[in-house]
Amino acid sequence: MLDVPENKIKEITETLKQNEVIVNKKGRIIIDDELCVDCGGCISLCPTDALHFNDQYQLEFDYEKCIGCLLCLDSCPRYAIEEM
Repeated sequence: MLDVPENKIKEITETLKQNEVIVNKKGRIIIDDELCVDCGGCISLCPTDALHFNDQYQLEFDYEKCIGCLLCLDSCPRYAIEEM
């Protein structure tokens, strides 16, 4: 089991796979702030409130609350949510 900094997950995962290491990761997401329009479609499906609006009605993601269900992926009309 590895505890990897969030900003390095994609790079490390790709390197491990290139070296034929089996990577079994909990589904985690990354949100592209450029594409996200804060519509809230993903919030309605999130069972743990990991995706929620802040006081300015902007989407926020709480990594610690995420259980990796990935229900939010298909809810985004702008494809702003990706699996890491």
